[in-house]
Amino acid sequence: MNRYLSFLFVALVMLFSKFLPAQDIHTFDLDGAWKFRRAGTKDWFPARVPGTVHLDLMRNNMIPDPYLQDNESKLQWIGEVGWEYTKTFQYDEKNFAWRHIDLVMKGLDTYANVYLNDSLVLVADNMFREWYADIKQSLHVGPNTLRIQFPAVVPENKARYARLAYKLPGDEKVVCRKAAYHFGWDWGPSLVTSGIWRPVYIREWDAVNVLGVQFITKKLTDSVANLAAQFTLFSELGDSADIRLFLDSTEILRQSVILNKGPNVVRGDFSVKNPKRWWPNGMGYPFLYNFGYEVYFNGILAGKGSQKIGLRTIELVQDKDTSGRSFYFKVNNVPVFVKGANYIPQDNFVPRVKDSAYRALVSDAKKANMNMLRVWGGGIYENDIFYDLCDENGIMVWQDFMFANSMYPGDKEFLDNVRDEAIQNIVRLRRHPCIALWCGNNEIDEGWKNWGWQKQYGYTPSDSASIYRTYRTIFNLILPNNVKRFDSARAYIPSSPLYGWGHAESLTEGDSHYWGVWWGKEPFLNYEKKVGRFMSEYGFQGFPDYSTIKKFTAPEDRVQGSAVMKAHQKHAVGYETIDEYLLRDYRKPKDLESYGYVSQLLQARGVVSAIEAHRRAKPYCMGTLYWQLNDCWPVVSWSSRDYYGKKKALQYAIPSAYDQILISPVIEDGHIKVYITTDDPKFNRAIMTVKVLDFAGTLYSDEGFTVDIPENSSLVYYDTLQSALLGKLNPKEVMLLVTFKSLGIMGTQVKNTLYFVSPKDLELPVPTIEKKVTATPTGYNIHLSCDKLVKNLYLSTSVKGEFSDNYFDMLPGESIDVQFTTPKKNAKMAELIVVKSLTDSY
Repeated sequence: MNRYLSFLFVALVMLFSKFLPAQDIHTFDLDGAWKFRRAGTKDWFPARVPGTVHLDLMRNNMIPDPYLQDNESKLQWIGEVGWEYTKTFQYDEKNFAWRHIDLVMKGLDTYANVYLNDSLVLVADNMFREWYADIKQSLHVGPNTLRIQFPAVVPENKARYARLAYKLPGDEKVVCRKAAYHFGWDWGPSLVTSGIWRPVYIREWDAVNVLGVQFITKKLTDSVANLAAQFTLFSELGDSADIRLFLDSTEILRQSVILNKGPNVVRGDFSVKNPKRWWPNGMGYPFLYNFGYEVYFNGILAGKGSQKIGLRTIELVQDKDTSGRSFYFKVNNVPVFVKGANYIPQDNFVPRVKDSAYRALVSDAKKANMNMLRVWGGGIYENDIFYDLCDENGIMVWQDFMFANSMYPGDKEFLDNVRDEAIQNIVRLRRHPCIALWCGNNEIDEGWKNWGWQKQYGYTPSDSASIYRTYRTIFNLILPNNVKRFDSARAYIPSSPLYGWGHAESLTEGDSHYWGVWWGKEPFLNYEKKVGRFMSEYGFQGFPDYSTIKKFTAPEDRVQGSAVMKAHQKHAVGYETIDEYLLRDYRKPKDLESYGYVSQLLQARGVVSAIEAHRRAKPYCMGTLYWQLNDCWPVVSWSSRDYYGKKKALQYAIPSAYDQILISPVIEDGHIKVYITTDDPKFNRAIMTVKVLDFAGTLYSDEGFTVDIPENSSLVYYDTLQSALLGKLNPKEVMLLVTFKSLGIMGTQVKNTLYFVSPKDLELPVPTIEKKVTATPTGYNIHLSCDKLVKNLYLSTSVKGEFSDNYFDMLPGESIDVQFTTPKKNAKMAELIVVKSLTDSY
């Protein structure tokens, strides 16, 4: 235990400092204005910290924007050369009265040598760790110069990789503890960054450091929550200390303890009566308690702070059953059907992601009825604000450790680095009630067993045994052991998925990444057949909004096949795959703008069909996380919202697909069936209607039923032969409309439609669409009406803002109001809002 307590002093000393504005601790901020230069050159240029070298080069007009046109390919040299950063600051003589003066680097990307007044004080080699150094002996009274050398990442990786006994899958980047997506992915650019990407400051302290406070739930019932506050303290002296704990402003615990010299762990037990629980979105309110704490040493305040804590239990249930093995979450002992998406970093240059962007993204997830985001293992352990927002909005987080699609070195230095990285991030994130699961890696076990790496790299049996032994050391020993030691209440799994999508077991055990659609070119219909216990990856690409395309292209680039459009598609056969699927279901669009619009309809059609299949299969399937929610740059990708936050058709479709009650009509073996799937914990009684009508509004069949819907269920409420229902009607000219209205107090209303042929075979009329635009306090109301079916009505405008709904079908004779939220008013707004539909794209 003492070894780990000593390490906690290293790992935790800075993690909680932002919660500790105390008399015995003081911080000296070093963010803001710095200078930088290319290594080996003379002239320095202005820089901003936190930041990256690419951002500083752009600010100084030394490079073009890497995201525009095909500039990415012209800027590869940046990762192939070294960089230096420097800052001169004044340090007062009175500050030397502090016993300890530490330099704290919250994030260095990635290889770094840190000098203070030309003395080497720190060597770093992990982007995901925090670094600190005792600098009291190197400081001067008056001006001090901090200088950081960032050796060239690409050559350093090549040199380290060359020293390995054998090549490893993932190539040179595997030797480097840096965000893997910086080196390029099939949705992201290769832009190898360097720099001080998180805050830097000096921390001054005296006798006692309050390194951290962990709130542990020992028992949670409706009547009482029994908790413990566990303080990790480092003391310069052996003496008494007092700890105090507050709920809001009311003191709930006061306890005296004896501290030993060195690291200490002290614990205070307390209770909360009639606790309010933290619930995921859609299940209740995510209540957060505000606990404050103070630590006194010899009567002097040594540290204080506060944490927002959610009281809840969470477990991952993986029990054997007649079909295989379950995979689902229980929160507060209630099974949860997980609805969400995979999340990647919001920018290749993370320091420029504003708090407002985090708020908008998490807000969009909540509005879409999501209750989980999976933080994918090729990105970063996200900034605190991301997890704070997920706490506040009831969004659970599946947290990957940062390992993806590669094998890794097994030397002691690398493994120790991984251990320290894991401990720091477990300790930093464990206070968040949103964290539901720790996962060791993305697709590495699947890759090792299914992707032919052994043959590709020519491994001997001895090589293979050694490489896989390292895999087991990291993902079956180091990571789970430290989760157990530092966050024992949460589950850990070594890899996602458990089995590759080509194996039958992937649909009966564990979580599943199903890529038969897209990678395997299998039809969308297979989404209904390939349903596993928990679908943690699947997806399809769609173009970004056309306004986004216009931002990264010149007019001459806006044609399919242009060099710039190719540069913004990172999948080797991405465009070919989209085109193949598009022509299966749609007619060939007339131009690039129309093609982008139809590609979004295609993406939404495929992914929503998968979601509905997953939800219909409840409780066999208990989760669906599509790939992917967002982008890190403007690109054609699997995202449902593009780099600028513009919602694609899929993002607009998700709120209905993830609604608490889903009406899902489907054709199965010649039968038209209507499923009602509910995540409501209460019984519902409702009126359901099933209608057949043509695109002009002529009604051919109208059936009504009273239906009783058990809580948390998925059942068939309508089943008839398609041939009997349609008779001699032309399936190209009619549709099925299912409506649902709850008889409860809330009167919930839901509807869904079913077409009997693919969109390209529909005999769509040319509708007349009426539009009336009126100003509102938050923007504009757009009143729309039509005479005939409008397929996938699309609203667009050059004015910055957001439509409340888009890409939707309008039934014959229907009227709909859409809100456009914008801070700008324009007398010509009615002219600036453009309306079109699928019939306009050919």
